[in-house]
Amino acid sequence: MTITLWTPMFSFLIFVLFYAIGDWISNLTKSKVSGMLIAMLLYLIGFQTGLIPASSINDTGVPAIASNFAIMMILVGMGTMLHFNEMIAQWKTVVVALVALLGLAACSFTVSTWLFGREWALCASAPISGGVIAGQMTAEAANAAGRPDLAGFAMLVIGCQGFVGIPICNFFVRKYCHGVLAGKIQMKEPAEVKEGGKRKLLSFAPKWMSGDNTIFAKMAFVGWIGWLISQVCSGVPYLRNVTNANIMYLIVGIIFCLLGFLPENATVKSHSNGFLMLAVLAVIPGNLGSLSLEDLVNMIVPLVGTLLVGAVFICLFGVAAGYFLHVHWTIAIAISICCTIGYPGTQIVVDEVVRSLDCDEETREKIYGNVLPQIVVSGFTSVTVASVAFASIVCPMIFG
Repeated sequence: MTITLWTPMFSFLIFVLFYAIGDWISNLTKSKVSGMLIAMLLYLIGFQTGLIPASSINDTGVPAIASNFAIMMILVGMGTMLHFNEMIAQWKTVVVALVALLGLAACSFTVSTWLFGREWALCASAPISGGVIAGQMTAEAANAAGRPDLAGFAMLVIGCQGFVGIPICNFFVRKYCHGVLAGKIQMKEPAEVKEGGKRKLLSFAPKWMSGDNTIFAKMAFVGWIGWLISQVCSGVPYLRNVTNANIMYLIVGIIFCLLGFLPENATVKSHSNGFLMLAVLAVIPGNLGSLSLEDLVNMIVPLVGTLLVGAVFICLFGVAAGYFLHVHWTIAIAISICCTIGYPGTQIVVDEVVRSLDCDEETREKIYGNVLPQIVVSGFTSVTVASVAFASIVCPMIFG
């Protein structure tokens, strides 16, 4: 009897094993090394040596889940995660983070385009602005244009951006904290956050409608509403980009959560977050199977270059915004670069820095209470919200 090794089940086993190994290394290095990068490297080695078939990821059937509904469900869920009270209290942080992304856009359309070419520059910009979802949107645009090499490039940017963002964030958070301890920086009082979460306008959530499957069904319904709106507006020139389906998923998630139809943190409460993220992660190595060794070599310069040049512009624009808002330049840089990190990496950076400070416990707690909300809110603003809008606008321009 002949036994076929690379069945869909075995392919799925390898898939989850590689990401598990990535999680182990990420946890051991306190998120200094991206777990996604480790999984991508393992797949790249497997693909290039022929040990893993190029069709392995698609054979699992998981990428189909991502494209059919998982991305939609995650974006709807992201809309239910927005904590408006905290974002209002940290409005200066939100503004600095958004202006920093304007710097990335300015860089991508000018300097990075001149140095590395328009397609490389724009394909890197959306992943740099936020991460997995923005990168997936870029990969879809690249594949639709018949450029699987650029789809793979977008995935590599996602995996490598932490090597740029984390050291920068760590350095400037540390510099800010040391400046506070030395009396050179005046630390502002923590912004007051009103309790109570989101105010529900209506209530659609009796106890008998709070089960996992019910929440999941309501999320799917809300996502379908967002898709319908995007389809209706797709023929209107001025509305086409701003009503992109991915933006609408996020917006209807926010609206229906405010209405009370969806609970806050819907993906967590429906216990679907891990499954949905796993489905989206399947898309990342799937775009690497078609890359040759020559393709990878050709990507080194634009990969490193777009990350470094992009980081410079992100930080410069963030500092400029901080200057007008009276946010110290050190913490403004840390806030700006959080788009390349995301949660929980943002909190881990702050935890490590504050833990290492040479001060009494009361001072340590005050510094922690001042720095952590700024860094976490920045990452949430750029990675969760702004990057989706950024990618929705930029992706149609890449091959236009």
